[in-house]
Amino acid sequence: MTLDFFFDPGCPWTWRTSRWAAEVAPRRDVTLRWRAYSLDIKNELPPSTAQGALRIVEAVWADHGDGPIGRLYTEVGTRFHLQTDTTLDGLAAALEAAGLDAGYLAAAHDERWDAEIRGSMADALGVVGEEVGVPIMVLDGAVGLSGPVMERAPTGDEAVALWDHVIALARYPGFYEVKRSRPMTLPSRRDRPL
Repeated sequence: MTLDFFFDPGCPWTWRTSRWAAEVAPRRDVTLRWRAYSLDIKNELPPSTAQGALRIVEAVWADHGDGPIGRLYTEVGTRFHLQTDTTLDGLAAALEAAGLDAGYLAAAHDERWDAEIRGSMADALGVVGEEVGVPIMVLDGAVGLSGPVMERAPTGDEAVALWDHVIALARYPGFYEVKRSRPMTLPSRRDRPL
């Protein structure tokens, strides 16, 4: 199975779900592809550091393909969500920790990468529809869903059990939504402007 996981690095909910997907992928023989989705673009907001990070992701992808994107998102997400560092210096440190050239930092201010981000977003929305946000998961290019959104990322057997249930729901024809209110204990996804 292939999972295209669409992420905005500034979204704390997406970060948690991404850690769950990364935990499960090797245990369920899932090929995980990390794809850009900008909440700044979706919500017509000025570019933030999160969008700058996605511009870097697209520049790295153009040169190296899928290979380093998971490492880069892990390093960016660690800085954004665990170390609360949403600065350009944090992005530079993430590039270094991911083993990538520091020169990619210049892409954070390069608006030409926004077209690539929009193309990635169009791929996601073509499967799940317009009325969604991230995280978005698309299975084998055909079955998609927005979510799941979770307070913490499960691990081990709990992560695999949740995966099996979510995938079963996603594949059920005519299934659209399961939702309940969530606590607002997480910080706002807004980070520093570029």
